[in-house]
Amino acid sequence: MLGANQPEFRPSSLPYSSCVGFPVLVALQVATTLAASLGACTTGTSADAHERSVKQYELAVGLQAEGNFPSAFKTLFKAIELDPDNANAHQLLANLFLMRRADNPDRHDPLAEKHFGEVLRIERGSDQPSKATIADALNGLGVLRVHQGRHDEAIVSFKEAIDEDLFNARAYMAWGNLGWAYAEKGDYQDSIQALRRAVGLNRGFCVGHYRLGKSFLATKAFSEAEQALTKALEVDERCASFQDAWHLRGAARMGLGYRDDARSDFERCIELAPSTEAGTACSRYLEATY
Repeated sequence: MLGANQPEFRPSSLPYSSCVGFPVLVALQVATTLAASLGACTTGTSADAHERSVKQYELAVGLQAEGNFPSAFKTLFKAIELDPDNANAHQLLANLFLMRRADNPDRHDPLAEKHFGEVLRIERGSDQPSKATIADALNGLGVLRVHQGRHDEAIVSFKEAIDEDLFNARAYMAWGNLGWAYAEKGDYQDSIQALRRAVGLNRGFCVGHYRLGKSFLATKAFSEAEQALTKALEVDERCASFQDAWHLRGAARMGLGYRDDARSDFERCIELAPSTEAGTACSRYLEATY
């Protein structure tokens, strides 16, 4: 999808893995674009229509924060009807389609891609383009492509996001997602390099540490995997219930021969949620090994 600003953090159900969590994308977009939306007036749109579009966008921000997605979608479509070049409305709409893609990927994926594309069209055609907004759209587009299995295209999007706004304080997200895309493709060394950049930029990025540990584990670098996964659990108090990290740290410790420590990790993993995929895997480890 998962750093220092992690609203609706659900460590026991990783995927934004599975991504930086979709809620994170939405919250970060809102934080960086709300102020900008108040000052711009699009060519070809009256000042009154633009102002009404901005108000609709602001209303949608509140609605999505409340979890009222049907009304948020409706309000964003109204914002775009009033001002087709409201980049912020397109961005939030794209993120919401991405966030809700599991409901109907055949319908939602093309719409997410369309609205991310609109953001890029609007900003790149502007006299004063927002590098942060362009980077966010590219990052979201990359996340969508990873979920679709379009890994090479996702890697291009994440690299463009990094190049577009190299000094953005949130560049760690693009680096983290780049590492995720490489790992999904099976390029673990490139994944490790990118994820090291991500956690170097934000040491509190527990999903970044988790993904780094997962890539180390895939290469059987058990000691490095254990270290990274320990950080995933400890860098932020909210990460202490990160079930996937307990699971993989147990696996890393098994690889190191630390049987008692591994058992403790698997037991903690099961305590968090026994019926999840990670919980079931931890149960299998215990049944087969102890």
